[in-house]
Amino acid sequence: MPQHGARLWLVRHGETDWNAQGRVQGHTPTSLNHRGRHQAHALAAALQHKPFAALYSSDLPRAAETAAIIAQGRNLPITLTPALRERSFGIYEGQSSAAIRDARTALGLPQTGDLADWTGMPGIESEAQLWARIDPCLRQISAAHPDQDVLIATHGGVLARALYHTLAIPEGLPRRFALSNGIIAILQWRSDHYYLLSLIDPALLAGSSPTIDTATGSDLPPTPPQDT
Repeated sequence: MPQHGARLWLVRHGETDWNAQGRVQGHTPTSLNHRGRHQAHALAAALQHKPFAALYSSDLPRAAETAAIIAQGRNLPITLTPALRERSFGIYEGQSSAAIRDARTALGLPQTGDLADWTGMPGIESEAQLWARIDPCLRQISAAHPDQDVLIATHGGVLARALYHTLAIPEGLPRRFALSNGIIAILQWRSDHYYLLSLIDPALLAGSSPTIDTATGSDLPPTPPQDT
């Protein structure tokens, strides 16, 4: 692999009805809702002047639809792969955040309020298993497009795991970054590790706030108005 791999623009898919309802999705093939399609079109507008060498996506509909909207007018094929799917949540898929809280209580686990934190939950794809699936795919994409920009439409769990590894955040520590729909993390493989180039929420840049972190259901503080 070259010393500097591709600049990987990892984009979380637009909102789905299950996002809005606080339901766990995992490998369930949910699609974008009206707001999610609007978010994807806003992403496309924000990225319209950024040339990409290639487009990749999870094969789940909500990510593939996001990629397809961003790809409009680019004359680039989208490579779909199950390696970029969300974590598999097994029996918990389709359940509400309240049901997950009850399950954590029954298992004697602490309440973190973070739907991206599944530490200690049985019958799911573990952190190690998730990373073992994602990491080779990201490295392969990185090696195929050295020093080029590549867009990857994927999921909150994938972004969270990539950022934890990139920033060397120990497992079990709370997540202290947003996972709002449409957020972008730009990573690059350098020598022997990933490097975070940027973490961008296009909605905040556009002044659309508050932004919803649908991995927690919490509102981030609204962006103050700017003088013009």
